[in-house]
Amino acid sequence: MEQANFLGNKITDTDRLKKRCNNCKNYFSLNNFQKHGRMKDGLETRCRPCKAIDDKRTSKQRRARQMYVNGKYVPMTHPLHKPGKYKNFEDAAFSSLAKYENSVEGQVYVIVNPSFPEWVKVGMAIDSEDRLNGYQTSSPFRDYMLNYKWDVNDRRAAESEAHTELQKLYERRSEWFKCTPEQAQEVVSGIVGKYQ
Repeated sequence: MEQANFLGNKITDTDRLKKRCNNCKNYFSLNNFQKHGRMKDGLETRCRPCKAIDDKRTSKQRRARQMYVNGKYVPMTHPLHKPGKYKNFEDAAFSSLAKYENSVEGQVYVIVNPSFPEWVKVGMAIDSEDRLNGYQTSSPFRDYMLNYKWDVNDRRAAESEAHTELQKLYERRSEWFKCTPEQAQEVVSGIVGKYQ
């Protein structure tokens, strides 16, 4: 009894040594199927050309969902995740302003500058390194340094409480305090523990 393929053509003995691709429905020799991926009888169910096309399409779709800020990958779990490439988080945030204003997670940080040796800045941001890059643009020497940072679940509340406690101990000018980075770290680390 003769067999026929899906087009009604006869299947010859040499076709029996071949496998049909589930994607393009063509017959190929067994060595044209890879031995990994979705397995059926130990072989891929798609021929190599179809698999390459599918992999390329999947890779392109995956890249379209990724976010990069200043060349650094940002995971989808980040509160401000929005696919695309951005210079800083402010660019990403302003393109999705509602997410930025509703986002409370972030970091509290301590930044110093050797031009102001007796002063430290205690601030908050979604990403402290991104904020540091913003400060560097206003300094011709690019000499701001991030001394400490803490991940917190409410950056605004943690920063506000840290400012209140630091103001009780040290002279304050806006977000700058006249103390050493170690003194600021000691006070802030005691506060941010409540927000982690």
